Amino acid sequence: MKNQWRVIIILILVLLVALFAVVNVNEVPLSLLFTTVHWPLVLVILVSLVAGALITFLVSMGTVMAQKKQQRVEMDVATKKIDDLREENESLKRRVNNVSNENGQKNHNLEEL
Repeated sequence: MKNQWRVIIILILVLLVALFAVVNVNEVPLSLLFTTVHWPLVLVILVSLVAGALITFLVSMGTVMAQKKQQRVEMDVATKKIDDLREENESLKRRVNNVSNENGQKNHNLEEL
């Protein structure tokens, strides 16, 4: 159902753009540095729209890439911290085990006495 609404909305937008193109077919002069060209107004508007969308996309991709890099760095730091904590946990388990063994030996020695 969601996809049907999307298709309907896209069709309405395409019809609006087509209507806009039919209404704005007059040629307008466009100055490009050293020359002037005559293009249909709709083409000038659509090219400007696409250029703006492309610039927006590229700027947002730069931001997204920076955020992903920061997340990778934070993930590496967290992974290192987890590894350090695991090593410390294993070390503490060994110490507890050694202390338990020593207490067992002492208890055994006490029983023999």
